Amino acid sequence: MKVQQLLAANVKLARKRMGLSQMRLAELAHLSTSFIGEIELGKKFPSAENFERLSEALGLRPYQLVYEAEDWEAHDKYDHLAGLRTELKEKLNTLLEEVIRTHLGK
Repeated sequence: MKVQQLLAANVKLARKRMGLSQMRLAELAHLSTSFIGEIELGKKFPSAENFERLSEALGLRPYQLVYEAEDWEAHDKYDHLAGLRTELKEKLNTLLEEVIRTHLGK
């Protein structure tokens, strides 16, 4: 798949995952709504500066905008595991604090 096609598909995918309209993404990236639409249709390719603005607005690193489908799957799995790790760490800390309070309070 061509880089421009990957960019078009990934901008649209990332935007929808974030629940953003093209208009809102345009506002966040300081670009025009029509330009976002043309990028998503594969008609336009952003300059380096606009590429960076777009990735920042989507909360991604620039290289993620040209991920292949299998890279997104790996990224999603990583995010899921990172979330589980954070959740487990918070639960363990809470339990540890409770145990310490219980034993020090006696």
